[in-house]
Amino acid sequence: MKRYPLNEVPYYSNFQEMLDGLKRSFGPQTAVTCYSRRGEAAVYSYHDLCRDAAVFRDALARGGLSGKHVAIAGENSYSWLVAYLGIVTGGGVAVCIDIEQPDETVREMIRLADCEAVFASSALVPVVRSLVEQGEVRELFSLDRGQASVPGFEEFCSRSMDGKAFSAALKGEQPASIIYTSGTTVVSKPVVLSHRAILTNVSDALAMISPPPKTFSSLPFYHAYGMTCSVLAGLMGGLGACINGNLKTMMRDMSAFKPGSIVVVPLLAESIHKMIWAEIDKAGQRKAVSSLLKRYRILGRPDFLRRRLQKLVRINQFENLEMLLCGGAYLSKEVADDLTDFGISVIQGYGITECSPLVTVNRYPDSGAVGEVLPHMELKIEDGEILVRGASLMDGYYNQPELTREAMEDGWFRTGDLGELNREGKLVVTGRKKNLIVLKNGKKISAEEIEGYFAGIPLVREIVAYGATNGSSTDDVKVAVMVYPNPEETNGMTSYEILDLLQQEVNVLNAKLPAYKQIQMINLREREFEKTSSQKIKRQMI
Repeated sequence: MKRYPLNEVPYYSNFQEMLDGLKRSFGPQTAVTCYSRRGEAAVYSYHDLCRDAAVFRDALARGGLSGKHVAIAGENSYSWLVAYLGIVTGGGVAVCIDIEQPDETVREMIRLADCEAVFASSALVPVVRSLVEQGEVRELFSLDRGQASVPGFEEFCSRSMDGKAFSAALKGEQPASIIYTSGTTVVSKPVVLSHRAILTNVSDALAMISPPPKTFSSLPFYHAYGMTCSVLAGLMGGLGACINGNLKTMMRDMSAFKPGSIVVVPLLAESIHKMIWAEIDKAGQRKAVSSLLKRYRILGRPDFLRRRLQKLVRINQFENLEMLLCGGAYLSKEVADDLTDFGISVIQGYGITECSPLVTVNRYPDSGAVGEVLPHMELKIEDGEILVRGASLMDGYYNQPELTREAMEDGWFRTGDLGELNREGKLVVTGRKKNLIVLKNGKKISAEEIEGYFAGIPLVREIVAYGATNGSSTDDVKVAVMVYPNPEETNGMTSYEILDLLQQEVNVLNAKLPAYKQIQMINLREREFEKTSSQKIKRQMI
């Protein structure tokens, strides 16, 4: 494998160092762009962001909240980002709350992290208010406008320090954030990440890849992937980030902002892929594009055909889009290859919340792997499981020493993910340890592997593979799939007709698979699978 030199990037030990460095390097440049519900742009420079974070930090000090655990519960917004930076530069711990959870789970996350104050969006204020009334949280503020004795964001920030700025002596090893895992099979765990762990991860990512200017951030900030790989990397790289907190306006904002790069989960990558093909169909060009795409690949992707191909598929929202940074789950080879050949490089990576989160990333498009290990991380495969350690590893699960001990072994974190290293030394993720289908004869099958075989079948919108009990014995299972059919492909069809078509597809697949991997049962769903806020299917709900 050809080794490329790492990009030269600064490394910071704490968030105040980072903000000071960004102010020196990019001061007047645009740091953040947001769009209102009406589509009006609000633009903030690096000077603005650093000033606002300092004002928030000083207001926390005035209220006796410096160095405390402070929760943020709301949709992506400029005020969310300011609150985060103000909390951590004041020596406190920003507790990032997954607002897609049920109300009681939101409250429990705040309790478990020992939060003394909460900044919540208007929709979440009623959910959190009872914690204040019961004395479990000292203060509650709104991230936007004030309401019913709850001070608003601007009112909070107006609490001056009588002209005195607050300064915290920050150390790289001290906790900066508590982020809850977004697991699909277990209860979320509170992960403690230090200043140095998060910022080293950001710098390592930028040392490996160079995203084009103007990055679009729609992933939730309360997940490590959205915060580290999208927002903080965009800021530290001087790229200029567009913050989107509403899926309903995402395409509108993207069209107005015209990003050069987007950090996505596979679901969004698949949506972009479908939109491009829909536009191709609308223009009556599917046959021409498919034929050109086939020639392009057979001839080894020559430049003269690449230019012709990319000219055919350019559409407004993506006219400047050069790169999709994709992680969080499996992305089909078909989607990754199509988008890359259309001129949108798909760069895949692998990460987990406990590692801040990035562990590996490709330096160029490679649909068969999730990349090389970051400079300050180590990785090994033990009994098929991926183990990692390094500078970006968590300090542990907050107030849960037993869970921490279970996850660690001699300094190595057991990810629970299965993988292997290919001939180039890149990581290939093969599945999730807890998702293995274990047969009576001892053979083990990755559910993700079975699901991957259906990636190119238009009839299938979503799918989960699992082991179904076969007969009376609980350890006698057979490979089964549960399918949510694509409504656009099955409109007007009966369940029996859909099952018949699916069985035909399965028969073709089974003819290529060894006997123990063959799919023996198909079940249909009438609605989409329930998902986590990072758009992973909740397997425990099946």
